[in-house]
Amino acid sequence: MNGVKAKRSGKGEFNANEPFGNNSFISIPYDIHPLRLVWFDILSIFELATLLPLTVAPLTPFASGSLDELSPTWSNMRDMFLHTILIIIQLVLILALPIVTVLFWFLPGVVSLAFALAMLVVTLAIMRLLNGGPISECYVGLPPDGQMPVNDEHELWFFINGITIGKHWLQGNLDLLAKTFQREIVGIHNPTKGMLFDLLECLIQRDLDYKTRDIRQGRLQIRAALSASSTQKVVLILHSQGGIEGSSILDWLLADISTDVMSKLEIFTFGNAARHFNNPLLAHPPTNPDQSKGGRGERVIKHIEHYANTEDLVANIGVLKFTSPQAQPYADGNAFAGQVFKREGTGHLLNMHYLDTMFRMEGGKVDESGNEFMNSLVGNQGRRFGKKEMANGNQQEPKKMIKDVSRLWQYINGGMPQD
Repeated sequence: MNGVKAKRSGKGEFNANEPFGNNSFISIPYDIHPLRLVWFDILSIFELATLLPLTVAPLTPFASGSLDELSPTWSNMRDMFLHTILIIIQLVLILALPIVTVLFWFLPGVVSLAFALAMLVVTLAIMRLLNGGPISECYVGLPPDGQMPVNDEHELWFFINGITIGKHWLQGNLDLLAKTFQREIVGIHNPTKGMLFDLLECLIQRDLDYKTRDIRQGRLQIRAALSASSTQKVVLILHSQGGIEGSSILDWLLADISTDVMSKLEIFTFGNAARHFNNPLLAHPPTNPDQSKGGRGERVIKHIEHYANTEDLVANIGVLKFTSPQAQPYADGNAFAGQVFKREGTGHLLNMHYLDTMFRMEGGKVDESGNEFMNSLVGNQGRRFGKKEMANGNQQEPKKMIKDVSRLWQYINGGMPQD
């Protein structure tokens, strides 16, 4: 699925992921029972089980030093140890559940209750160590070495993290993002509950559309930021499970805020685990639709980009699955909107496997000459050409590299895209 065989690591591929045609009757009505979606997702994980060990691979190098999630610092080692304990406890709880259910009929109910309560208390205690206690202000990433962020109240940046991320790894994500783009970045924390329970929460959010507390909090913060009179732009960065939460927030905001306000938003994702990513049209298709835009015209959010490693398990059941050529015939409405940038390689960790490889640094700044991924040539995959373009032979465009079409690349080192 989506090319799980290893190719030359680091090379990039671009998928414009444009909708095609102008036939509003081609889409299959989407009415699948949510529990069937959960079952399909569980099957997908088993089908791609060979990618599971590659989620944390490669284990080196540590290009960003202590900011890399697996670098051997005290804080990283502590978090990895705590997560190992949680995995063991949660595995025991899941595997013992049928046994406890049977024993409930033969032993006093207090025995089963005591077992479950003990597991719950230990899990909550470790969660507190990983996530910290309640806070009144968000975690914030700032550029290092006293550099001033280039953004102010007119340009606001937010980040929603993925699975297994406690307060320490969240701060590491924010610090490296701030260093990469020289911006102040506010973190909306998706607190970890341990890897197995985080995966369970993903299924509940993605397939049952349940708005967890962090989704509700994120919606309020981003809505307030977009609605502020001083705001000209809001940039939202999402990773992993954060893509599911961002998709849910986006649906909520699109139903609640005018298109003029929503047009301030830009979204960039890494290893996106979402099932859909909506971006509706500004208006009904015109009489003579713009064929360069799939015959459908402008959309509410002007810029959505997805970055994914080809052998990232999470991306393969998310963005890569729903933007693949196999998915497109059933997605004329383009339910997963946004351009897709694929890097040949493994790993799911934001700092080590995405930022370090796609936005490689030299001397404390992103190397503006690019890297193997960003300097990969862009083809026409995912582009849709109208009859006029085909007749005129205009589909042959000058060769471009990924960094030439990536809007996010234009933000590196405090840069600003030329709109």
